[in-house]
Amino acid sequence: METSPGLSPEAVKRVFDQQRPALASCMRLLTEEAPRENTPWTPPPDVDDRILLRFEVGRDGKVLDDARGGHIPHVGGLYLERNCVMLLVRSWVFPAFPARQGEEVKVEIEARFSTTAAERKAELARIREEFEALCRALSALGGGKPPTAQDTTQTIQRFLAERRGRLSSPTRSSLESLLHVNVPDMVSIYEHLALELLSTPVSCPTVHGWGRRQAP
Repeated sequence: METSPGLSPEAVKRVFDQQRPALASCMRLLTEEAPRENTPWTPPPDVDDRILLRFEVGRDGKVLDDARGGHIPHVGGLYLERNCVMLLVRSWVFPAFPARQGEEVKVEIEARFSTTAAERKAELARIREEFEALCRALSALGGGKPPTAQDTTQTIQRFLAERRGRLSSPTRSSLESLLHVNVPDMVSIYEHLALELLSTPVSCPTVHGWGRRQAP
């Protein structure tokens, strides 16, 4: 663990140790490369379990995230989803330190993180259960005439609130994209998210039916 002057490695380590359990919510589950894109990921036998995080911290203790200013967190690690970890890192807060305006501390963290096949399978099953539970909540709106966008948004908001402590950040962020959109688009996004996060569709006849009935 390395830092430039202004923030001690010990202070960085304390924050990282507190946040480390959250990395499990960013475990890599699916492949991202063609031709087997969006299929369950199996690491090769010699896969490296090291992770590398590089970022800069402003004098207020917040991680800098400004592409135009060249402040973009770097994430390396084959067992982790890069974009998910970047979202986590951006939320970390370190002790403030005295510095002039525009000065920052450069931080580099090396650690190890890996998952087992059983852990990845369990996480996929947990995400599928969330999609199936949302399907049941939406289906309760009725299978006749499609509901209004307001009805589906209120149902999804209630679902997210009820499961506040259970949903991982990536899953919550994905499901929030279903809010405040018209019903056909909501159905399309729901179906796309299932394939993107699980590699296979989630059967939800009532919700799928809304999309078919409103398709041009």
